[in-house]
Amino acid sequence: MRYLALDVGIKRTGVAFLDDATSIPLPLDTFASASDEEFASQVMQIVTAREIDQVYVGLPRLPSGEEGAQAAFVRRRANLLVNHHIPVQFIDERYTTPRKARTLKDRQIPERKTDSDSAAACEILRIAGKI
Repeated sequence: MRYLALDVGIKRTGVAFLDDATSIPLPLDTFASASDEEFASQVMQIVTAREIDQVYVGLPRLPSGEEGAQAAFVRRRANLLVNHHIPVQFIDERYTTPRKARTLKDRQIPERKTDSDSAAACEILRIAGKI
């Protein structure tokens, strides 16, 4: 199976790809989208080109576990994909940024040279149990 992970933000979306054949997450280029339609179009291009079977979307819950305005925004964008018959599963991403920063430090990778949005998308794949 082929998986796509999305770290959806208001300005940018981090993207990561994983193929079961390799089991190695691949951070893809982060993209900007000014509208819901532009977001859906860009994701659809990736889904088609990489023959994606499942999309994981990071859901930014509040520390309490409840959903706020950012989670509503992410759900709205993810629903655009569902409307195109793309299977979407939400992954709690509350602690992906601190975990990603520790991982980068442990590997001695300077964070400034790493696309933090796509690194967060790779972390979503890890939380989903794919790596």
